[in-house]
Amino acid sequence: MVLEKLRLDHWTVSLVTIIFGLVGAGVFALVNSINMPYIMVSLFKLGLVPSLAIIAVVGGIRGPIAGLLTGYLGVVTYDLLIYGAIVMLTLPALAYGFLGFIVGLASYDFSNGRSLGKMSILSAVGLIFTGLLLVVIGMFVEQTAVLAGIGFVLLPLLTTGLPSVILITPVLARIWLDIEQRVQYPLQTT
Repeated sequence: MVLEKLRLDHWTVSLVTIIFGLVGAGVFALVNSINMPYIMVSLFKLGLVPSLAIIAVVGGIRGPIAGLLTGYLGVVTYDLLIYGAIVMLTLPALAYGFLGFIVGLASYDFSNGRSLGKMSILSAVGLIFTGLLLVVIGMFVEQTAVLAGIGFVLLPLLTTGLPSVILITPVLARIWLDIEQRVQYPLQTT
């Protein structure tokens, strides 16, 4: 039952889950490298981060392991390509992976509006958990002060991330459903 929920119950299912995670990580790194406009108001960063929604959608589509891989490997890939370094033993990347893991624990019907709403709520919960985990990692690994972690990590992440995962995640999931239906319909008529 647990392996089925994680989408690891058969070797072909596991392979597809891993491929989804790897492709999602690549898309995350690509979208995250695009500079998005934002406005800083004191410690609040107002804008959108669509790459966070990609982590949530991959978790919702293919399950918690694919979401975890997308967040973790996406942040590691982005850090290596943009900064040329791995940051803090990849622990922040693991925190972003938990966003996809939490969203992937539930099951969704992308044609149902309530299910898309559930995905938005779980994406917000996963992002809050990710932000708190980033603050804890900063406190115990980097030895930063609690208020510095809250002010310079948690608040900017939440003020850009919450609108992104709440608004963009259901839109991307619905686009995925449309693409999936268009691909399956021609295959069924032949």
